Formats: sequence, structure tokens, C-alpha cells
Amino acid sequence: MNDILASMSNFNFCYRIVPCLADPARRSSLGLKAALVALHLVYAGILFLFDSDLIEKTKEEPWYTAIYLLLFVVALIQYFVTSSSSPGYVLDAMRDVNEKNSLYRRSSMLSKQPASSKSGSFVITVEGSESERNTQGSNITSWTKLVLDMYPPGTSIRTFTCSYCNVEQPPRAKHCHDCDKCVLQFDHHCVWLGTCIGRGNHCQFWWYIFEETALCLWTGILYITYLKANILRVWWKDAVMILLLVTLSIALIFLLLLLIFHSYLILTYQTTYELVRRRRIPYLRGIPERVFPFSKGVCRNLYDFCFGRSSIYSLERLPTAMEIEEKSRPYTCSDFLTCRCC
Repeated sequence: MNDILASMSNFNFCYRIVPCLADPARRSSLGLKAALVALHLVYAGILFLFDSDLIEKTKEEPWYTAIYLLLFVVALIQYFVTSSSSPGYVLDAMRDVNEKNSLYRRSSMLSKQPASSKSGSFVITVEGSESERNTQGSNITSWTKLVLDMYPPGTSIRTFTCSYCNVEQPPRAKHCHDCDKCVLQFDHHCVWLGTCIGRGNHCQFWWYIFEETALCLWTGILYITYLKANILRVWWKDAVMILLLVTLSIALIFLLLLLIFHSYLILTYQTTYELVRRRRIPYLRGIPERVFPFSKGVCRNLYDFCFGRSSIYSLERLPTAMEIEEKSRPYTCSDFLTCRCC
């Protein structure tokens, strides 16, 4: 009993020194990040520890190893940047809209206040509490109106109000039960990163997958090069390298398929959630399978994904029936010549 109390006191002491360890979710997230860094160090460390030819090549051609180590560091940095990035939450977007509207209303109110000709001071005739109530009410109305403008006319507010957050969801938003927040342009919740993937960090997520795939591929080539040159020399080294190469190949196949899948989503301007649950999402239910309602063409989709996102809180309206009909029209030879798909 005394040992249990002593261990609990030690844990409480550790939690006081490092407060983030007191939260189980943050503990698991930190443990996951530590495991990923350890895996990278094990794969690269054993390679440099066993392969003497690679060390000799590094002395002769240092740029080769320098580029590999640079990719190694960049992939780890991209992981931490993506895991700590915001996917774009609906509540944050609503606060951003409310702050902009309140600043606009304050500036317009100040500009309309009469100024004294003698002293030059403003004469404020509106009581503070009353103006706050009016401002708050107008903010809620402005967000609801903004979201309603994204939907077809006649849509009820109840049809897109989140039952968990009690906030109006713009199109393509979804409540994430892991984060307990509504996410703009929700793609999926990544357990490996410990965060949602949405409008704000989908591009960073793609670059992380790309860098991790390139790193796995390069590491696998170095493993195969070592086994070709040193097979049957030291059996236990060969066994360790073969075991690591098999697990690395499995990870590479998974990453490559994930990279191809998300590249397809980017080119067609879809999300994982919209592709998997297409028949259950109300705004996609009546649209044909091969029609991508939010697509603007391959080139414009790529530009918008990489460079065109000025703000993670920018909203996207649902396409009209005429736009859906235009996108449903089959391609002709003249469409390809005029680059309709782009």
C-alpha cells in the first residue's frame, strides 16, 4: 500500500513539473510522437551503423548523405507542423466573422457620431450595455445569414445545425467526435497525427505523406544496396536488415496508396468523408456518382489547393442546379480542345 502511495506521489510530482502529462489525451499524443521519432532513428541509425560502404561513400560524396539527412529532418519537421496545425474549426470561423463584423460596426458607429465644434470631442449617446446586446445579436444573425447564403434558397436552419456544438455548419463541414469540434471541409481524423485533416491543413498533410513516402523509398533502396553487397557475411545483421526491410516495404505500400488516394481527391476537389459517405450526405445525395460538384477543373483545383487558400476560414457555397447540370454534361472533343477539364 505504501508503494502504491509512493508511486502516486511520484506521478503527481511529475505532473506538477510537466503539466501536459496530466491529460491522458496529451500523454498518448506525446507518446505517439516519441514513437515516430524513435522509429525514424532506428531505421536510419541501424543503416549507418551496419553499412560501412555508406560511410565511405559519405566521405567521398558528402552531398548524397546530406540530401538524405535533409529529407529525414524535413519529414520529421513536417510531421510536427501538421500535427500541431489547425484544420479550421467552425467555431473559430464564426468568431473570426463576428470580430470582423463587430469592428466594422464600431467603425461605422464612430464615423456617424456627431463631433463638438468647440472641444473637438465625440458625443456618444448610446449606452454600453445596450450596444453590446445589439452587437452580439447582430453577430449571431450575420453568421446565420452568411451560412444560409451558402445553401440553396429555402433551406431550414435546423437541417445544418450541429446537435453537439449547437452551431450552424457551412457546407462540407462535419462534427468530429474525436476532437469534439466541427471542422471546415472535413476530410478525416488522423490518429497518427492526433488531429483532424480539414481545409486548414490538408495541403500540409499531403506534403507530409509525400516526404514520408520519398524517405521510405530512399531508405529501402539503401537497405537493398547493403544486402546485395553484404549478404551471407554476418547472419544476424542480415536478419535484422531483412526484418526492417519487410516492415519498411509494408509502410511504403501503405504510404504510396495513401499518397495516390489523396492526390486523386485533390484533382477532383473532394474529401475522404464525401467520397466514402456520398450517399448519406444530403447535398451529394441526388448528384450522379461521376460528377464532382465542387471541382473547378484540374488546374484550378491544384492552384486552389496549393496557393488559392487565402484563409482557412473561407467558406464555400453549394453549386446551383445549373452548375450541376453543366458539370454532368459529357465531354466532347471541343471540350478537350477548350480545356474544359482544366
